[in-house]
Amino acid sequence: MSIGLVTGCSSLPSETGSDEPGVTQPRDQQMLGANETNDPQLFLVEPLPADPNLEIELLQLTEILFSTDLDDDQKAQVLQRRSVVYDFLGLKTLALVDVNQALELKPDLVEGYHSQGIYYAERGEYAGAFEAFDSVIELKPNHDYVYLNRGLAAYYNGQYSLAMSDFADHYFQDTSDPFRVMWYYFAAKEVDSGRAEEQIREQWQDADGDHWGQAILAFLVGEKSSEDLIHTAFAGSEDQQQLNYRLCEAYFYMGKVAAMNSQNYAALNYFKLTLSTNVYAYLEHRYARSEILRLREAIRAEEG
Repeated sequence: MSIGLVTGCSSLPSETGSDEPGVTQPRDQQMLGANETNDPQLFLVEPLPADPNLEIELLQLTEILFSTDLDDDQKAQVLQRRSVVYDFLGLKTLALVDVNQALELKPDLVEGYHSQGIYYAERGEYAGAFEAFDSVIELKPNHDYVYLNRGLAAYYNGQYSLAMSDFADHYFQDTSDPFRVMWYYFAAKEVDSGRAEEQIREQWQDADGDHWGQAILAFLVGEKSSEDLIHTAFAGSEDQQQLNYRLCEAYFYMGKVAAMNSQNYAALNYFKLTLSTNVYAYLEHRYARSEILRLREAIRAEEG
């Protein structure tokens, strides 16, 4: 799911048995691991290249900063926008530098604090992330995504009750959003696993605001297999870019399920595949490394 930084059709291969339009799987997109490692089958996907339009915008924004007389507010807005472009291109450190400079110039820049919180959380600097998100809430209590992102920071910092509270606030802002159901479920499962399972089964069918998100929810509750989810991604994607977006999400949530089932090595593969999509601005890509670190710690604990 893209949080932004607030933020030609063909047929599936004949073996899918689907007549839905979608992106054809190229012959070189092989399946990994089915026969050799006993892990679930993994579709390899070609990483997205850098968007040339974003590279041009980056150049233009830089030229504006150095060639135009701007007041502090205007310069802060340009820096904030450039930080978003850096982020979409995977240049995270440069994005954080820009947003910090923007906040020095404009201390009430709401989206600056929101971006700062996201970058800090992604780096594992949770104290800074919470401070930034709290500033967003102070300046704009009804911000669309701050409770999701503060919840993510709490979740990956092991503060599951706090995460569940924030995810609940985010969920009740729009109960039709499947991704809000998912994260509410993940946090709730860490607090009360049995109740979490009941909760997601009560919520998932009504969370029909996004067809693709519904397919992921169906996978989480066991109504759709991992192979079905991948085939749905191919069938519903109009081009390679959209396919990468969907596979970024599919791999991530397949990894979450594998990890919950103690299939740690399969989960590692899924999270690595999430990273391989190059969909830098999606929260699933942001937190795939956090999941990998958690899994490696769990594996070391088991083997030690």
